[in-house]
This record gives sequence, structure tokens and C-alpha cells, in this order.
Amino acid sequence: MLFRGSEVQQQVNYSADGDIVIFQPEFIEFGGEERVILSLSRELHAQGKPHSILCYWDHINLAAYATWPLKVHQLNPSKNPISKVLSLRRCLQNLYQAGSPLPVLFNIQSAYHAGLAVRSPYHVRIPDTYSLLGFKPEGTEDKAPSLLGNIKSKISSLLSHWATRRGIRRANQFVTNTIALQKEMHELYGRNAEVIYLGGFGGLIDGLPVRLNNPINLFTVSRLQMSKRIDWILYALADIKGDVDHYPNWCLHIAGSGPDLKALQRLSEDLGIADQVIFHGFVSDDQLKELYASSHVFLMPAKQGFGLPAIEALYQKLGLVVSDESGVVEILQGTNWVSIAKDGKKGFATATKEMLKRVSASDFYQQPMPDLPTEGLWAKKIISHFGW
Repeated sequence: MLFRGSEVQQQVNYSADGDIVIFQPEFIEFGGEERVILSLSRELHAQGKPHSILCYWDHINLAAYATWPLKVHQLNPSKNPISKVLSLRRCLQNLYQAGSPLPVLFNIQSAYHAGLAVRSPYHVRIPDTYSLLGFKPEGTEDKAPSLLGNIKSKISSLLSHWATRRGIRRANQFVTNTIALQKEMHELYGRNAEVIYLGGFGGLIDGLPVRLNNPINLFTVSRLQMSKRIDWILYALADIKGDVDHYPNWCLHIAGSGPDLKALQRLSEDLGIADQVIFHGFVSDDQLKELYASSHVFLMPAKQGFGLPAIEALYQKLGLVVSDESGVVEILQGTNWVSIAKDGKKGFATATKEMLKRVSASDFYQQPMPDLPTEGLWAKKIISHFGW
């Protein structure tokens, strides 16, 4: 136990005795994991199981996104890591003493904090490793190029690895999204996770939307930042535009905002494809539905722990081009609806060319769809696996 002796006193007025508790460290913006948590909450509500969401801070008012009664409790510790860890320890200990079902800790940071100080039992679900998230735990960043700074950083990294490993190994049940993540975390932390594949939101549409044959509408939606590799799409289409005799006319629709918006707009101009690229910015749910309905192909070049947008695009009966570094490809093998890109940027261009040719065939959209998981099935499996 790293933290012993006197604890920082926290006001943990958490009136949720008997609840199933889902812990996520912080809600900063509404994205994939927030939707996953709501899916689990929705199923718990449907089954009549009392539950609540626990976090350090909720900056987005998560309950406002639910269409059913949802309790969200913030621990509101001070910003230093020790205060956060101790607030979590005290709260989970109180729940355990009250006889509540074992809580689940979402996120690898939760496992790190549990390994530092949590004594009561819990489950862990980790959808992304540090390598996928692109950041290090608190205290492990390089503070200075000095020898002393490097030594401190090395010690902090060793401590974070030890604490994360301890948090995972002490968990009652341990779940992740893909076999690739399972293997990575077994190598790092010495424990096998149960793999429960995520499902998308909604479900497979009936029939087929009316889509114009010219142009072929290509679609991607994500936050516009470097890790999403939107530039790969632009380079691929510039290559295709240089060979117009072999590929159908196309138009790219990019939905989403982010820090790389202007850079991507400049790149499309520099590559000579700006006249065929539309940046829609942030879109509403209704606008998103319209873009799915009018598009032929969904493009997803990012490296992701899973990649829910791929499943949701297939629900809408779009052809899919996806990087082999996205975990979702584990369940999308052997279907003509999906072109899996290998070998980085060059491979993504090759896969995009292949899908453009496929969707040009008159019978492409009449072929059988692959079996796809759903959010409801995922939530039911989670509830069963955790014994709730």
C-alpha cells in the first residue's frame, strides 16, 4: 500500500449504497467512452438494477445525455494526484462496507489509481492502453532535459507501471475490447483480460438509402487532430485524382472539428483536391444521419483500441476502409464490405482505391452484411460477467 497513515479528509457524501457503481476518472467531452458508459447505464436501467456513475469531475453534465434517470456523483478532490486517489479509496471503501455490488473502474488511469491505494475489491475495464492514448500517467512526463529530471522521470515511470500492474492484478474481473489489447496488457501487466467486443449505437438499417451514383461520396467523422490521420485520406485521394481514368468521380465529406482543421484545409489545397473536399465542421445528430445516408464509403485511418465508428458505418450499409491498427478489424475479416489497410499511409491509399472499385459495381450494396455486435448485447455480457 503506497498511501498509509493519516488520509486527506474528503467530503464523500455519496448516497448510493446498494448501487452498481461505474467509475470514470473525468468527463471532459462527450465521445466514444461516454457513449459506452451510457449504453451500460441504459441496460442496467432496463433491467431495473440501481446504479450510478462516479467520477472525480463531470465537466459535461453527463446525465443530460441520458433519456432515463441517471445519477452522476463527483468526488471533487483537489487537483493533486494524492487527493484524487484518496478520495476514490475512501468512497469505494464506504461502498464495500455498505454491501454494495463490486464497482467497475473504467480507464487505465483508474487501474493506476487503484494500484496506488485502493483496498476494497473492484472490477476493471480498460479500453485503451497508454500507448494508444498517447499520454503518460501523472508525474511521468519529462520535467527537464537535466540528468536529475531524467532520473525523476524514470522513477515516476517505474512507479506508474508498478501501480497500474498492481491495480490490474488485484481486480476481481478484468475486461478489455480486443484480443490485441488483451495480448499487450498480458505482456505488460501479467494478467489476461476477458475480451468483450463493443457494439455500435443503433443497429443495422432496413433497406438501402437512395444514393446518387455520381459522385461517390466518401465520408469520415472524427476530431480533427494528428492522431486521427485524416491527412492519410487526403494523400490517398490526391493519388487517386492523378489517375482519373481508372476511378469514379468522388467527393470527400469530413465532419468534425479540432486543432488541425486549418492545416488539413491547407493540405487539401496544396494537393489540388480542395474542390472535391467538404469540411462540415461539427454536425448535429440529424446532419450526421444525412451524411451517412448519402455516403457510399466510410474512411477510418486512425489507430484505435476498437473503433466504434466502423461498426456504425456498416450499420448504415457503407463500404468501409479501415486501418489494420484499429482493433475492430478482429471482427471484420472476410467480408467484401470492408477493405483493411495495411502498411501505413501507402497501404491506406491502396485500400481506398480497392473500395472505390468495389462500390462502383452495380451489385455491391445487395451483398449480405457481416454479423455485427450491438451495444445492447455488449452491455448484457458486461452485466453478466461482473455478476450484477
